[in-house]
Amino acid sequence: MNLCDKTQELISGYIDHELNQQDRQRVRVHIESCDQCRAVYEDLLAIKQEMGNLQYPECEEAQLDKIMKEPVAKGMAIIGWFILIIGFAGFMVWQLFTFYTEPSVPMWVKAGVFLIEAGVLLLLGSVLRQRLIALKTDKYKNVKF
Repeated sequence: MNLCDKTQELISGYIDHELNQQDRQRVRVHIESCDQCRAVYEDLLAIKQEMGNLQYPECEEAQLDKIMKEPVAKGMAIIGWFILIIGFAGFMVWQLFTFYTEPSVPMWVKAGVFLIEAGVLLLLGSVLRQRLIALKTDKYKNVKF
């Protein structure tokens, strides 16, 4: 790896003031003497300045309120969770009668699959429980942005 490659790897850190003093001096001296690395430095500096000048459009408060409380999105989320839980429960019941009653499947495989399924059910239950608790106890749910 030559000096230009090493310097170009450090230029972003140089612009963001993330380098130690020794590396900062090395980069500064090199970009003063190398046209190619100076061009890379100037390009990255221009990009950083342009990114800093970007203006993001602000959403009107009424529009933001409408987005946050849209009944279709809330309804779809509830229906989605309901379908997921019903589908998973149906799969578990089907598997109970087909997989676990199959005599050709070794008992250690059945036990392993059962442990995986129990873990997934416990994780799903804990996520649902946390979500329900957060809905009831979130003191910031009515805070407007």
